[in-house]
Amino acid sequence: MLAALGIVVYLWNKPHKTVEGESGQKITADSLSNAFVTDEATANRAFLNKVLSVTGTVAEVTTNLDGKTVVLLEGTDLLSGVQCTMKEVADFQVGQQVSIKGFCHGYTLVVLLSECVIE
Repeated sequence: MLAALGIVVYLWNKPHKTVEGESGQKITADSLSNAFVTDEATANRAFLNKVLSVTGTVAEVTTNLDGKTVVLLEGTDLLSGVQCTMKEVADFQVGQQVSIKGFCHGYTLVVLLSECVIE
């Protein structure tokens, strides 16, 4: 029982992975969204919970309820793309080419990235 408690305490206090400390797998927003649209199961195995460095064109910039900047990168068609929730407030312009690094959390009409930083 003491060993189990020790493991729980260790895991609870274990430092969390950060995007800054990882080198992301490089991919374009078009390729990433196309991978999920074409075969979501295969894309999940390849990208889910991994740090990705995504390059693309800014289609939309909004702010979520937490006050964080959310950037939508253009995908292969009008209904797809890559949604990046930035770690810090950032300034983007529609049409701007950017490279953003973040954790991939799967696909729900768009590919979701969180804890994103500008590369």
